[in-house]
Amino acid sequence: MKKLMWTCALILAVTAPAWAAEEELNQPLECMKPYKFKAFGIAAFCFHNYPGTDYTLDYAKNLEAANFNIAIETGYMLPFYEKTKVKQIVSLMVSDTLKERDVHGTKRTHPIEQGSSVADAAKKYAASETVVGYQVGAKYGKAMPSRLAAEAKAVDDLKSGHFPWIAHCSDLTGQAKAGVAILSLETFGRMKHDGFGYDNKGWPHDKRNDYCDWMEAGRRMANEANMAFWPMLPAATISKGQGESQGSLHGASEIRFMVLAPIAYGAQGVVYFGYSTAREIWQTNGSSYAAARDVNKLVADVIGPRVLGHRSIGVFHSQPDAPGNTKAKIIKSALIAGEGKLIEKMDEALMAGVLVKEADFKSGANTPHYVMLIDARTAILKGEDALKPREVSLTFGPSVQSAELVPAAGEEARKFQREVKLTLRPADGRLIKLTMK
Repeated sequence: MKKLMWTCALILAVTAPAWAAEEELNQPLECMKPYKFKAFGIAAFCFHNYPGTDYTLDYAKNLEAANFNIAIETGYMLPFYEKTKVKQIVSLMVSDTLKERDVHGTKRTHPIEQGSSVADAAKKYAASETVVGYQVGAKYGKAMPSRLAAEAKAVDDLKSGHFPWIAHCSDLTGQAKAGVAILSLETFGRMKHDGFGYDNKGWPHDKRNDYCDWMEAGRRMANEANMAFWPMLPAATISKGQGESQGSLHGASEIRFMVLAPIAYGAQGVVYFGYSTAREIWQTNGSSYAAARDVNKLVADVIGPRVLGHRSIGVFHSQPDAPGNTKAKIIKSALIAGEGKLIEKMDEALMAGVLVKEADFKSGANTPHYVMLIDARTAILKGEDALKPREVSLTFGPSVQSAELVPAAGEEARKFQREVKLTLRPADGRLIKLTMK
């Protein structure tokens, strides 16, 4: 717990040696190094219970074109993903002979379904360069069932480079014993389904706060248990019922926010839950598809390779994150900028996650390496035009010698002293590299 209780000295006054050399890219956290997959995970948790989804090579290419690097679904799709750059976590919860999954019907035995055994999977998929892991189950609760733990441990005991993956389990002790390295807490079912993705009403201020509070929980849990945090995001956007053909009111800013905000909290991957081309929004001309494609590329090419191997030690928020909303509540977990702190001043509606190298985190040095800066404004699809790009300003405290923008495609690298000024779209984000005094 001492590692988690990073001291006030970090926030109030940070002293550290100057950087000796440029960091290496693509070095994952220690807990992920035994496994084949070494990148920042951008995963689509695919639905196999929606009529009209065409599970073919075109479906696999849909994910590849949207810059996903992992699909989580039945082994039925593996031959198609092997023709793309997309890796696969094969779900052992469903038989790999099933093209579609009736999770709302008699086939459902969730949360510990078993369609294939670990032993059978090892024989079938050991030679595949596409398979990176196995979904062994899902558990919505605190205590990890012994059967689920046994399945996870069986995967880890293979020593094959494949990791066990569980959709939401908060039992840190149980997962550690079973060799589960990835913490995939869901961020949608933990809140009421009334304005956070599921009912298409958009994300009001309080829902963004709830989202960030759950990200904070994941940050602390992953740091405490030495796990990699891969939160599950609400890509489903369904209303009451299954919503096969519904449109979506997810604006591009909401998509950006739900992908970039977790990085401020130390995420080493993100999982879009409920991806299905049965929904028009996830077809190649869909609004959510286009927004996901663009932010996924930013993460895959620029942000992800750099934040690998880093831990978040807290996130600054400026209030309110809903400009003009004088009744907006303060995010419970927020660090607030002020004199003598790492960040002295921030414009309203900003968030800034403090990222440190894992070695510095483990040693207790907690030397800030990056800040993940995000514009916290979001709007539903029909309200996107009301939000425009804006110049934002952030001022670091005297412990920071200089700051450097890690540029996105088409941008120029920029160096700053203590004050950083950038133009950001709503919910867009950039990495700022720090040089400490």
